[in-house]
Amino acid sequence: MKMNAKKRNLKLLICAVCLLLFNIATAQQKDSYGVKKIIGKGNKSYVEQDYATAENRYTDAINENPRSSVARFNLGNSQFKQKKFDEAIKTFGQMPKAADVSYNLGNSYLQKEEYEKAIEAYKESLRKNPSDMETKANLTYAKAKLHQQNNQNNQNNQNQDNQNQNKDNQDKDNQDKDKDNQDKDKDNQDKDKDNQDKNKDNQDKDKDNQDKDKDNQDKDKDNQDKDKDSKGDDKDNKSGSNQNAQNKMTKEEAAYILNAVESNEKKTQEKVQKLKAEKAKANQPEKNW
Repeated sequence: MKMNAKKRNLKLLICAVCLLLFNIATAQQKDSYGVKKIIGKGNKSYVEQDYATAENRYTDAINENPRSSVARFNLGNSQFKQKKFDEAIKTFGQMPKAADVSYNLGNSYLQKEEYEKAIEAYKESLRKNPSDMETKANLTYAKAKLHQQNNQNNQNNQNQDNQNQNKDNQDKDNQDKDKDNQDKDKDNQDKDKDNQDKNKDNQDKDKDNQDKDKDNQDKDKDNQDKDKDSKGDDKDNKSGSNQNAQNKMTKEEAAYILNAVESNEKKTQEKVQKLKAEKAKANQPEKNW
């Protein structure tokens, strides 16, 4: 059951005033007149809802008498009113665990939504004052809020787990897609390489065919040259035969001519011999008989 805020604040004020009156009545020997006067000024500011000034007055009183439970309790209340819950918790925590102190400590934890600590403070207050209905109501409220908080935390944790799982799944899907794309890219690269290899093979084949064509052309040229040489040889053979024939006729003619020359030479020699003989006879002295 949710605690009524106005009722709670009223109880805090009533408790503070009651405790102040109680401590003022029972602690006359502890606080000097000056300290009590400072506390009275703080109470006046508190009632006027000037909580910051009240806090300063109670702090001054504590500086004068650090053991003043009245000043410290009222200091915690003034801090609570200013929503300085951490400071109020520290202040109440420095005091003996009286019912009202534990109750106000529980309220401070409740405002910070630290429900487990608020529950413990309310239980401590009920140990000192089991019949306090306001404390029981606040305890019930704190337990309900703790249950709600736990459910919310569980839900948040579940949502976070789901988000993490979804993120993991998404990351895995993305990784799988990336891997698939990489595999596809590799396949495409392999295909491109195969095509390049095929193109190179085709180019090599084309080059081989060109080389073969060139070889065939060279062979054709060689055959043409051979045919040309063969024709030339045939012509030379014919020319040679004709020349031989001519040479043969020339030799016969030469033999004939030689015979003729020899015959003429023989006649010429005979004439020469005859002339020599006649000349020699002419040169002999005539015989003187």
